[in-house]
Order: sequence, then C-alpha cells, then structure tokens
Amino acid sequence: MIAIKSTEFARNCTSNTVYPLSIAEGFQDGNVFFSDDSKAALFWHYCGFAYLSGRVEESFLEKIYQEYFEKTPDRRFVLITDNSKVIEFFSNKDDIVTDKRVEYRFGDLLQSSPECKYKVEPISESNYDRIHGNIVPTFSWSCKEHFLKNGFGFVALDVDKVIAVAFSAAVSSDEVDIGVETDENYRHQGLAKVVADRMCREIISQGKKPVWAHAIANEGSKYTALGVGFLEDRVNTVIRKK
Repeated sequence: MIAIKSTEFARNCTSNTVYPLSIAEGFQDGNVFFSDDSKAALFWHYCGFAYLSGRVEESFLEKIYQEYFEKTPDRRFVLITDNSKVIEFFSNKDDIVTDKRVEYRFGDLLQSSPECKYKVEPISESNYDRIHGNIVPTFSWSCKEHFLKNGFGFVALDVDKVIAVAFSAAVSSDEVDIGVETDENYRHQGLAKVVADRMCREIISQGKKPVWAHAIANEGSKYTALGVGFLEDRVNTVIRKK
C-alpha cells in the first residue's frame, strides 16, 4: 500500500516526476516521507535532490525546514519546486537561498549522430571505474552494481582515458534524466553533444522520454541540450541552505 501511495504522489509531482518515481518504483535509492495528514509527500533522492507532491501545508514545510535545513543531514538536501506556497515559505527564512533550474522537454532526434574522432562505447564493468568528475554515475547512484543493473550510459575514450560521459542520472518506467560531464582538458570539442545524443537515442529505443535540466546559469548545459533536440519547457525554483 505504501509503495502504491508513493507512486501516485510521484506521478502527480508537478515540478518533476523522474526523480520521485526513480525512488517510488525502486530503480534508485532515496527516501519518501509523508505529511501527518498523508496529503503530501517528500521525495529525497540519493543525489540530494528533493521534491514535494500533494497538498502541502505549512506544518509539513516547517518540519522539513527543521529536519533538513536547520540540521545537517547525512547528504545534501536541495529542494526543487514550482509551488508558490513552498517558495514563499522558504523565501522568508534568513538561512535559505533560492536559484532557478531550467527544465526541458524532448523534441526530435538529430537526423544523424554527431561525428566524433574518439571511440564511444556503453558504460560497462570494464570502464566504470575510469569515470571521474562531479556529474558522473556516482552522483546519483549508490554503487557500481546498482548502476549497472538499473542504469546505463556512454563514454567517449581517448585510448583508455574516459574523456566524456553521459548517463542516466534518474530512471523511471517512463523517463530518463541525462547527466553529462566532459574532462576539462577535452572541452569545446562537442563531446558532450556526442554522448548526449547517444543517450537520447538509447532512451527512445527503450520506449522512454529523455529528460534534461540544469541550473539557469549553466550555459554549457543549455547549449548541449538545445543541440541534441531538447526544448526549454519551464523553470523551477531551487531551495537550499546558505
């Protein structure tokens, strides 16, 4: 019953569904907390992203503030929302800062994949441990085994060195959110576009929708998203502790 209830709230989350569903459907690690009246739910993903769904009352928001902003949780807590009531509540807190996050919807695949002088291959047991950076599988997956079982992605290689990666940052039965990182010594060569395009094609072949989002100031991510077929859809508010 709890799993069914979690899935219902996740599917009805207006700011994002793939991260809440990744938890509710058991693809990825995270936590689900219900309000005392069971009319709202908080989804807290392993990566630290958190989403609210349902009829959120101030008492639930105050509990969230005390537990995840005033205290120091065991992992980061970044609340992402489009709910004006939630935004207003946290905007009145002196120790809270807000930012904007651009969300995209997918349009059409490129007519042909971008050319690449480097080898591109799926993420596997043989190359996983050579992936390093900030937005890489370890960002949103608790361990290699879990990722290789429920996630997927692609790497670009310069001989044996992983120089770019695109991977499933969040997975649900309907959508896949794409995370991308390029080694700083190989940027401005279109590698992010190459691996992101491979991800979009794989996601669509699985019968799912590609998802993309980034902090509003991240022009590089915007350029890559638009370059592989995404269209700007909406803007969410990001709430975090100073």
